[in-house]
This record gives sequence, C-alpha cells and structure tokens, in this order.
Amino acid sequence: MNRTFLKHEFLITARSRKNVPFLLFIGVLLLSYCLLIVPNEETKETFSPEATIDYLTKLEGEQQLRLDKGNTGVIRITGMPVYAMNDNSYWMSKSFLNAYENKNFTRFLHLRSYYLETNPGEYTYDETMFKFSPYPGKDRMHLYERTMMRYENYLTKEHPITYGLIMEKTGLQALQKFLLDYGIYFFIFCAIFFSSDVLTRDRKNRSVLQGMPLSWYRQLNLKTVSAFLYSNLVILGMVVIGVMLIAIQFGIGHFNLDVPIMISQQTFTRKDYAVISLAKLLCIIAFVLLLLVFLFVRLNVIFSLLVKNEWVVLLLTTIILFSERIYSARTTRDLFGIDISSFPQTYFDFGKVVTGEKNYLMNIESVTVMKGLIVLLITVAVIEVLLFVISKIVNKRRFYQTR
Repeated sequence: MNRTFLKHEFLITARSRKNVPFLLFIGVLLLSYCLLIVPNEETKETFSPEATIDYLTKLEGEQQLRLDKGNTGVIRITGMPVYAMNDNSYWMSKSFLNAYENKNFTRFLHLRSYYLETNPGEYTYDETMFKFSPYPGKDRMHLYERTMMRYENYLTKEHPITYGLIMEKTGLQALQKFLLDYGIYFFIFCAIFFSSDVLTRDRKNRSVLQGMPLSWYRQLNLKTVSAFLYSNLVILGMVVIGVMLIAIQFGIGHFNLDVPIMISQQTFTRKDYAVISLAKLLCIIAFVLLLLVFLFVRLNVIFSLLVKNEWVVLLLTTIILFSERIYSARTTRDLFGIDISSFPQTYFDFGKVVTGEKNYLMNIESVTVMKGLIVLLITVAVIEVLLFVISKIVNKRRFYQTR
C-alpha cells in the first residue's frame, strides 16, 4: 500500500496542471542561461581581440608620433618615461593577441598571471568595479587574490588550459558559479512550487482519500517523500542538461580544480585564503541542498494543514526562503541581539558559507559549515515536532471538512 500510494502521489505531481507549465518555463530559462547568458557573460578577465587591435593601432600611431618628435625620454614635469611604458604595454598586448589568436592559452595565462602579479592596480585602482559597494577597495583586493589563486592552480595542474577554463565557463565551473550565486535559491523555490499543493489538491477528492487505509501521519510522510523525490529528480535533470549544454561549448571541466576559500579575516592578505577541491565543494552543497529541499517540503505540509490554500502556502514559504534578503546587509551581524550564525536562513545560500564568502561580506567568522549543518539539522527536528503536533490537531477529518 505504501509503495502504491507513493507512486500514485508521484504521478499526480508529475502530471499536475500547475507543474507542467512551470517545467516548460524552467526549460526556457535553462536554455537561455546555457546558450545565451553563460557564453556572452563578460568579467574583468574577458579578453576582446577587437578592442586589443584598436588599442594597438592607436598606440602604434602615438609611439610613432613621439619618435618623430624625439619625445622618447622622461617627461620633466611628471618624471614618467611614457614612451618606454607605452612600448612595454604595446608588446605585452601584442603577445596577448598572438597567444589568443594561436589558441596558445597556456602562454596566454602565463602572460596574464605575470601581468597581474606585477600590476595589482589593474584591480585595486579600477573604480568601475564594485561602484555601489560600501567597501570597494576591499572587494577589489578580494577579487584580485581569488583570481591570482585560480590562475596559479590552473598552471600547476596537468590538464590542458583552454579559454573556457580561464574564463570559468566549463560545465563544472559554470555549475559552481551558479550555485555560489543564486542557484540554490532557485532550486529550493522549484521544490517549494512543486510541493505547495501536495495536500490542498486532495480536498477536491475528499470522499476517496478519506477512506484510504493509511494513517493520517503516514499519508503526510508519503506525500513528503513523493514531493521530495520529484523535486530532486527535476533538479538533477536541470543540472545534468545544463552542464552538458555548456560542456558542448566550453568543455566539461575538471573535478580536481581548486576553488579559493576564505578561512579567516586577520591579515587581509593571501594568508587568509585556502583552497577546496571543486568535487568536495559540489558534494557539500549537494548534501545541504537535499536537506534544504526536505526542510521546505515539510514546511509546505505544515502550512497546508494550517491555511488549506496552495497559493498562500507558496507565498508564505517563499517569504521564508528569501527572508534573509529583507534584513541582510554588509553591516548586519546580529538579529534581535543574537548572532546571525544562529538563524537557519543564514545558511539557505550555503555555497557562500562553504567558500567563506558569507563571513567575508559581513566581516565576521562565526558562520561555518559545521555550525550551518547543526543549525539546519536542529531546524529540521523542530519542524518535524511541529508537524507531528499539528497533524494531531488538524487531523484527517478536520482537514477535509468544508467548514
């Protein structure tokens, strides 16, 4: 009976008039992200051959003019050897262009690493970066250190270096960036949407379901398992299809790549950083994502018992999912006088917890992976107790009654 009921619930969820259009919408978003957004995404490290050619053409003309006028020495007012500096910049840019056009990306990365190592101001003095950040200088240096650590890792590995690898556009790197951005929120919202009507849809078939030879609490558990499995199946499908679509364009990537993480905020130098393998990072996030999906499906069941309306359930659970965004800021370190590390919503975006980005953004060190797991497990336990109690109060008869 349990297996039959579970299969029945799974098929209802899969064929839902609400879920099927949403799956089509997800498909459109997935294709847009993989075929349009990722390929055309530009960062500080994006190389433009057209812009480089224009720069070389203009600089060559300027250098020739200085040479014709004899202005090749040091400028008296500033003491700057402009001609020599321009000449160095010309040959460096020319080398970048040649390496790019010849697809010699190992040389390209060596050149870029050397240039950034000797010119950190390329990041630290770029005022176009983090213009709206309260701490732009700190954020530029943070990005610079992570970039240098990535390049160092690429050059020490034995796998071939491609442009997609440098730009973090391989399948696994794109997945990593997505999960470290708002990907976890998106996946959890999908689970919330799919499970928002897991109970309320049954009120249309009261006479049939009230006679099921299963206890009320057993039905709630089986419905949870059904929604949990369906949600994770859809999430897994999105991940596999997305990674493969990007891999066709830029390669699959490598699990043994090292991802820079911040382990402390003591010196604000390279000493505060460490690395974690991409495989380990993805495994940790996958485990916590499973835990969060289960948590929110159970939360949907609780709200369904209380309000009996799928759209209200969807609204309430979505508000909880994004509740941290309501109060969170770079200076937020506590809530109601309690350290934010004690609240479960701090860990919904768990990717930033693993990389230390959460601590970095708020200049604290209390948000850790282990504490996050403990807080989330306690939250799940509390929700389980609440669900058990509420299921006794809102029993099957009370839930199905019309008034």
